[in-house]
Amino acid sequence: MLSDHGMNLTYMQAWRAKEKALEFLRGHPVDSYSRLPSYLYILEKTYPGSVVKLEKTKNDYFLYALVALSASIKDWKHCRQVVVVDGNFLKSAYKGIMLTASTMDATGSIFPLAYAVVDSENDAS
Repeated sequence: MLSDHGMNLTYMQAWRAKEKALEFLRGHPVDSYSRLPSYLYILEKTYPGSVVKLEKTKNDYFLYALVALSASIKDWKHCRQVVVVDGNFLKSAYKGIMLTASTMDATGSIFPLAYAVVDSENDAS
């Protein structure tokens, strides 16, 4: 910034400016949760036969969201009968775990079956 614009910034000032710019471009992450029900509704209407589930607490806190598209459900019969489930920790402002279920199709390629974002790995999720 000093050589290009003649401004002297500390590391923290540059970090906060970057964060503000990203929030301006992408919106605040909290706003994404309010859009989630409409996104899942559109998925259900666009892909009839899909399994889409959003679960919240009584206080309207996010618990989990599950998506299994109708194409994956329909084509499951052409895949190997082995399902691999994997989980990844989400490291952001909103903690959680992303679970994916996949298998191999007839050509040996990875075939996604479903994915979910859950608050924690437990039987209810």
